[in-house]
Amino acid sequence: MFGRPAHVAVGDRFTKVGQPSRVFIVMALDDRPGRPPHAFVSAAPNGGDRRLIAVSALTDATLFRRL
Repeated sequence: MFGRPAHVAVGDRFTKVGQPSRVFIVMALDDRPGRPPHAFVSAAPNGGDRRLIAVSALTDATLFRRL
């Protein structure tokens, strides 16, 4: 069911829909067996805002847009 999230990679950039000035950069991926894949993201440019977001959310066009 879950596998390595090949469609999201470290360094990919996303912006949240409705907040285009806020950019999130994928810093690491968490794809442990038996769990849905997640990405550790950091807000650019200062990296002060760090979050863990499901890869399925990052690739949902109603939530995030890839830059």
